Amino acid sequence: MLLVPVCLAADIVVKQDENGKIVITNTGSTTQSFKIRSKKKSTPSTETANSFTVPTQYLLKIRKLATKHQLREDLIVAVIRAESSFNPQAVSHKGAAGLMQLMPDTAKQYGVTNRFDPDQNLDAGIKHLSYLYSKYNKNIPITLAAYNAGEEAVKKYEGIPPYRETKGYIQRAMKYMGMRYSEHFASGSNTTIYKYKTADGRTVISDTPPAYPNGKVEIFR
Repeated sequence: MLLVPVCLAADIVVKQDENGKIVITNTGSTTQSFKIRSKKKSTPSTETANSFTVPTQYLLKIRKLATKHQLREDLIVAVIRAESSFNPQAVSHKGAAGLMQLMPDTAKQYGVTNRFDPDQNLDAGIKHLSYLYSKYNKNIPITLAAYNAGEEAVKKYEGIPPYRETKGYIQRAMKYMGMRYSEHFASGSNTTIYKYKTADGRTVISDTPPAYPNGKVEIFR
């Protein structure tokens, strides 16, 4: 994993050479290269890449549960948008129900007695999503695939199942997060670079999306 913490952001330049290779160097380098164009900048909040705002009645609950289960808030919001568009009464053709579209077995596993109850649905759904995120080493596409198609499908195909519905689901959810899905990214060969500050003020350049950045996140592809 590429992880470059630096104290002075001005001393570090993220560049791309003529062959498309990512190069991270200091400003004193004499190597000929081309600076990457920043395609988008995002600020983790309740607003996603296309300016969606979380309904106020769920905002604090999601934030508390994100902290409780140590999960990215933007991932939670993206999953709920993709699953139900924040409709607590939503029911799928497969029988999933509520904000996070819990199936009966999943609801039972987490002690949910009423899948249409927002509090129960959110707590169970976020806990399950956190479990998957940890199980798949914070790989967002695989986590989303498992949430949509199930862990057995991911195990069977050793990665993203070849289901049109699942791939569309992953693309949609990641778009809500301001990310772009590709098979290359899903396999772990991600060339997206994130530049952000940590809570203690350090500047970090990494190929892993930050969970709790301090301020703006610059994204380079």
